[in-house]
Amino acid sequence: MRFDQVKILVSDLDLLVGFYEEALDCEVVVPPLSTGSVVARGAGVPDGTVILSALRLPGRGDRGPILELYSVEGDTPEGWSYRPGSGQLAFEVDDLETAIGKVVAAGGSMLGEVVEWQGPSGTTARFIYLRDPEGNVVDLYSRVE
Repeated sequence: MRFDQVKILVSDLDLLVGFYEEALDCEVVVPPLSTGSVVARGAGVPDGTVILSALRLPGRGDRGPILELYSVEGDTPEGWSYRPGSGQLAFEVDDLETAIGKVVAAGGSMLGEVVEWQGPSGTTARFIYLRDPEGNVVDLYSRVE
């Protein structure tokens, strides 16, 4: 398992991309793009769409951590308390099912469903959003070869 990125849910994606780029020297590596409904299902919003942008944080070079900003369009399920200003951590894992089992066994819970999505770089990943015991969102994913 390795830490991969921090994600922030935002209301105005273009505004926040510009802010992090100008004010904090982040580099846009994925300009705003609509991911369609697949990513939304993984996030626990089966009737929505996720729009995201990825920025590389400064000072760590080409392999530095990523800040992903995203917004959700469409209706969120009742009880989906994830709102703009909320954040989450993302971890890359070798075995997604085993990692999900560990999170649930330790007191976490499922938020979305396992989905497969090909990102703009051409990399395909299987992922799911879960909650820790206090309700914070954790994203687990594994690359598909």
